[in-house]
Amino acid sequence: MFEEFSETRKWKIFAGLSGGFGGAHYVKTVSGTEQEAQDEAYELAKEEYESYEGLHGLRTIDEIMDEDGVDHEEAEEIYNEEMESWLEYYVKPADGDE
Repeated sequence: MFEEFSETRKWKIFAGLSGGFGGAHYVKTVSGTEQEAQDEAYELAKEEYESYEGLHGLRTIDEIMDEDGVDHEEAEEIYNEEMESWLEYYVKPADGDE
């Protein structure tokens, strides 16, 4: 199992936001280990979240501070929790092997 996880191969990356945002969609194919592909998928999902930040109910850190009456540090924690709840991402082998 560990060997498969660290094996370098091609991976299809799917990333996006859940709910009304349509979920994860194919973004690109990369070469690397499964962990590297998962990390890339996570970063791409985060970038998509950040592109909608402040819109459609996805709050910014400043909005959280204002609305929840918390300091910056606590607002960052809330922001990260809210962001994580929206992220949707996964990888599949590009060669068709599941």
